[in-house]
Amino acid sequence: MLGKTHMAVGIAAAMAIVDPKSLPELVVGLSAAGVGAVISDIDVGTAEAHRDANVIIILAMAAVAVAAGIEKVFHIGIVQRIMTNSNAARIVMGCVVFLVICAVGKQMPHRSMMHSFLVLGILTVCVYVAIPMAVPYFTIAFASHLFTDIFNFKKVRLLYPLPGGICLKLFHADGAANALLFTLGCVAAAAGTVRALISIL
Repeated sequence: MLGKTHMAVGIAAAMAIVDPKSLPELVVGLSAAGVGAVISDIDVGTAEAHRDANVIIILAMAAVAVAAGIEKVFHIGIVQRIMTNSNAARIVMGCVVFLVICAVGKQMPHRSMMHSFLVLGILTVCVYVAIPMAVPYFTIAFASHLFTDIFNFKKVRLLYPLPGGICLKLFHADGAANALLFTLGCVAAAAGTVRALISIL
């Protein structure tokens, strides 16, 4: 599936499962889901795919930037809420390890290390150390990426570093199923976000 589809589906999945209790949690959750949904694909290997990886990095950074922008403009208490369960040292440590894992993963074959339960677990711990309230959103979105990729024609090494992988060979990554999932994901993500906003407000 393409990056935009993973993002739509990941946010939709997170919003369907997690019930944010406050506006800061909703904004952080949406951002964390956006990052979790696309970060696996930084491991793409061809020249064209490397351009796609750069788009993935931009999408992930944009998700964080949107949260920061909302906090700066509307002062809804995101920083205060984050610091309630964390501190600067934890945030730095979690972010540094997260970035190191991603830097290593970017050099690995596509759908290997960065598409594994191992990295899902490690990055989830990093997110927990840095921003605990972001964990369920990030984890669900990351898992949704792994789940949707197994329907494609290239094996996903879920149990990396063990050999082998899983692929159901049902859909091409950029075919009709991708377009359908993108549309459904956008609708579901929007509906989940509106539902959460109504519940919070």
